[in-house]
Amino acid sequence: MKLKKYLVMMLLAGAVSYTFTACSDDETLGDAPRMFRPVATLTVEQNNIVVDWENIKGATNYDLELYKVIGTDETTGESIYEETPCETGTCTESPYTFSNLDWDERYIVRISCSGGDKSSEQYETTEASVTYLTKLTGIRAIDNAVRITWDQGGSVIKVFKVEEGEKVTEDPATTPDETAVGDVRLVEVSDEDYAAGTIDIVGLNSETAYTFTAYSDADVQDNSTYAGKQSIETTAPEDFDAMFGDNYLDIRNYDEEHAVDTLKSDEFWAQVREGMTIILRGDFEYKISSDIQFDKSVNFMTGATLGGNARFISSGGMQCAKGATVGSVTFNNVDFYSDKAIPGGGYEVKDTNNKGFGGRQVFNENGTGSTLGSLLFQGCHFEGYRAVVRLQADNDNVQNVTFDNCTFNGIGDQGVVTTNNKKADMQNVTLKNSTVMNIVMFADFRASANPMQVNVENCTFCYAPMETNANANTPLFRFGSNDVTLTVTSSLFGPSMASKESKGGDIITYTAGTVGSIFLNASKATVNVSKSFKTDFGWWADDKGTTYPIDGLQELGMSETELWQSPSTGDFKVIGNIGESGIGDPRWQ
Repeated sequence: MKLKKYLVMMLLAGAVSYTFTACSDDETLGDAPRMFRPVATLTVEQNNIVVDWENIKGATNYDLELYKVIGTDETTGESIYEETPCETGTCTESPYTFSNLDWDERYIVRISCSGGDKSSEQYETTEASVTYLTKLTGIRAIDNAVRITWDQGGSVIKVFKVEEGEKVTEDPATTPDETAVGDVRLVEVSDEDYAAGTIDIVGLNSETAYTFTAYSDADVQDNSTYAGKQSIETTAPEDFDAMFGDNYLDIRNYDEEHAVDTLKSDEFWAQVREGMTIILRGDFEYKISSDIQFDKSVNFMTGATLGGNARFISSGGMQCAKGATVGSVTFNNVDFYSDKAIPGGGYEVKDTNNKGFGGRQVFNENGTGSTLGSLLFQGCHFEGYRAVVRLQADNDNVQNVTFDNCTFNGIGDQGVVTTNNKKADMQNVTLKNSTVMNIVMFADFRASANPMQVNVENCTFCYAPMETNANANTPLFRFGSNDVTLTVTSSLFGPSMASKESKGGDIITYTAGTVGSIFLNASKATVNVSKSFKTDFGWWADDKGTTYPIDGLQELGMSETELWQSPSTGDFKVIGNIGESGIGDPRWQ
């Protein structure tokens, strides 16, 4: 009513000032040149899209075009669509259904209407996703292969279609040639692969985009057998030539049966030159024993891998050749397991109560009169050994030992590193960025040829050492009266392992001590501690009432289960408030 009143007043005002000439509506307005656009919505029903809109008065025909989303503009973030519709449809009224569409794709619809000699402008809907609830859970790529994983349940997976394509252009000014299809092949999934929930697809090109589509039928690959898809780009290959020149030996192409005994072969060692790097295949096992005797510097490393590190299975400790002088031996991303402690090997670390943890060593020098300048372990895991590095005689010399970014689980009463109470020459031991759990002792350095430096930096210890109040023979650090400087920085310490009746014979792995811990047996050592903490255990006294603390560790006032997420299972993610940043093994911070 207000609007009508306003219009009347305007007409009256105009009549006062101007001559008003009336005319008919037909003479001035004419007919509307276009129909209203139909405003549509999309509903997804499995792999069908239902388009719905309000019918337009006078419209006798609706034209629909379905477009697939094929990428995203790197600059604007807007979707890029196919240039021509993947499907079209015509109908006389709402709704309209596009059926049996490709799974795991995004679509839009453009719709217009017409009737008689009139038509509407085209309306574009928002995007709708046709999503398949797949069991595929992940994909990982290296330069020439991928690993795809899935959960059990639902339709089985019988085959993967592997499609090679090019990446979407990153230049928004250039029209993208989307997913230009190259090689297409099928990779069948065996019953064993399916049960394992994983498959490796190899023989791919580096730095190339791939789509892997799963189907439940090896003979029919269409929407009815579709089981999900994963897309990823393979990585650039490792440039070993640039890294090592021609001084490397790549043995990743050996099959698993051949690879296992490679390092025990005279033919293999005949190829090894001074300072050479040996490229190992991830997830493969390689047997090692005391037959491996180094007379030159050598570096072992796991190449790019879809799974875990290469694994060395020890039946005896490696050593230097008699009288040899060797600059360095290094292991990068190699895991070490005692042959008496590997899964299925008949000696499970988690079940043992033997303080020797299998009686094996990784490196065991025994009176060879040799000298090794540097022994480096980087990114390695150790499990089920009585010792990792052991020097048994006065003339055994490994001057520098370093563990960086390593983990230890189940190391026995000789300690991770030991000079065996002999005047061997081990001058510097460094443990950094590492996690140590379920060990009887870390170091036994009661004797050495020269004063020693032991450095512990950004490390996490728990359930170590094995507690015993019978004597102090299994402290975390056993230095006795030797001249050792121990420096502990930014590290965390949980309680010890348990020992039956506190006598030090049988151990109970993964069980926290209830009384305390014996950490340092030393009468002459210099100890420097900074920014390092312990949980709420106390220092346990031996049968003479003597305690063996590392003075300077700050009390956190919480148990190990309050500090770490699940220490008994090896999960040391910090959940408690330490009050300092950058403390402990960095992987858990």
